[in-house]
Amino acid sequence: MPFQSLPDGLHLESLEVGASPMVRYFLKRLNLLDLFTQHLPARPGRQPELPTALTLTVLLQNMLIERQPLYAIPGWVARRVPEHLGLLPEQVAFLNDDRIARALDHLHQADRASLLTALVIQVVREFQIDMKEFHQDTTTVTFFGLYPNQPAAGQPGSPPWITFGYNKDHRPDLKQLLYSVTISADGAVPIHAKTYDGNTTDDQVHIETWSFVKKIVGHSDFLYVADSKLCSRENMNFIATQNGRFLTVMPRTRNEAASFFNYLQDHPVEWTEVHREPNPRRRSDPDVVYHGVESPQRSSEGYRVLWYRSSQKEEQDRESRAQRLSRAHAALDGLQAPGRRREFAGAPEARQAGQRIVEQYQVQRFLQVEIEYYVEEQHVQVGPGRPGPNTEYRRVEIQRFRIRFKEDTQALVREARCDGLFPLMTNDESLSVAEALSKYKYQPFVEKRHQELKSVFGVAPVWLKKVKRIESLLWLYYVVELVGALMEREVRRRMESRGLESLALYPDGGPTETPTAGVVLNALEHHRRHRLLDEQGQELRRFHDPLTEDAQEALELLGVGCNAYGVN
Repeated sequence: MPFQSLPDGLHLESLEVGASPMVRYFLKRLNLLDLFTQHLPARPGRQPELPTALTLTVLLQNMLIERQPLYAIPGWVARRVPEHLGLLPEQVAFLNDDRIARALDHLHQADRASLLTALVIQVVREFQIDMKEFHQDTTTVTFFGLYPNQPAAGQPGSPPWITFGYNKDHRPDLKQLLYSVTISADGAVPIHAKTYDGNTTDDQVHIETWSFVKKIVGHSDFLYVADSKLCSRENMNFIATQNGRFLTVMPRTRNEAASFFNYLQDHPVEWTEVHREPNPRRRSDPDVVYHGVESPQRSSEGYRVLWYRSSQKEEQDRESRAQRLSRAHAALDGLQAPGRRREFAGAPEARQAGQRIVEQYQVQRFLQVEIEYYVEEQHVQVGPGRPGPNTEYRRVEIQRFRIRFKEDTQALVREARCDGLFPLMTNDESLSVAEALSKYKYQPFVEKRHQELKSVFGVAPVWLKKVKRIESLLWLYYVVELVGALMEREVRRRMESRGLESLALYPDGGPTETPTAGVVLNALEHHRRHRLLDEQGQELRRFHDPLTEDAQEALELLGVGCNAYGVN
């Protein structure tokens, strides 16, 4: 409760400060309130008591600090110090779920592409983001509703279509939207995000994404890194003809991969060690070592193909192949166990059953299906009735078929020579084999942003029915990811400049060498401000909950200051 009654007509007001001052500090540096005001279309008639721009910033703070459905946000605001949310005390009563929903509608009416451009330009200018290298990846936002009454897909101005597609949450039974994010290699700061129809494939987003990045940077002299969906003739040629540079994974289904594997069987390859790092799983295990070489053959488009052998991937490929072979043999034993199934009607049926097993476990290159035929003799009673001393029997020959797997030793040897290999493709002639690998190894940081979106910031479940509001909400989630990334970048850079190895920000007081936005936000949450008030509501005394030294240091590193937490 915000207020507690005390003797002599006194009242104790207790409101949460939490991480609101820090979040508001970053929103101010983004100039977000002014950007909203400039880009939201003007509304005719009487203006609302709470402007849409201010409502959206309050919603953003809730999404960053404590993700809640719209109906719970007014109660959350009422429990917090209003000025740290950017509100006046009398404005708190005007905030409700209907107003927040209408603010999302208002945001959908805005030119969000221009708003995004202005926001990114502000971020680059304010935080001095390096714009020489970018990494792109997509994820899916899964929905549990049917969403039957959506506007027709493909119409100008219509929101993205929530529908079935390749679900990266492994829920093919649910509808989805495709969410694309592009980060700078300087602190993994998102500089572009867009939501697409749920059935959009990853290879369809790269031209639009690259064009936006070029518009922000002002030229095409930057490196664009993405996964194998970038490796299409259309995508790569578009970037190359615009004098851009790209780096991507080459699918092993391309002819260039088969040619290199064949070359590898009969020719020595001069592998060079290009990278070494401690084993990420067990420190006692040997280091993970990467060897690299440039393929003597370029791609069919004329681009460089760089091959790498990872010791860790080599072990994984070997173990995966052994497991698949073992499971195929076990499945065959189970299929032919006595009493487990009816007999095969003929050799073709037996061969088809064996072929299904090797295809299921993807070992058809290593196992050959052979059918053994033999005759089994049985004695069958002649005539009906129960058998007795004078019962006659006749001998019957029954054909039996048995499946046997024969391992192709040469195929296994050839496959083992290719363990641990993966190819990259690029049109950047200046990159060495080691540099290209180093650039690509930053790609997991995009996946980290997706992981934070779904876990730390809880994008799903989406508690909205109208697709236009969902699109606006996902646009705001880009800002949420942006603020979180900037927090991480700032605190880690300041720690490095001051020689700080760690900060004790975990709830149990444990140290973290690489503070994340979630850890920093949680370290400040539940901090309260208390005020002792008289009968007229006049403040008699103000005091705060204690703040740990490491939390104070984190605030200082971020440049926020501790005055809002009662620390001078």
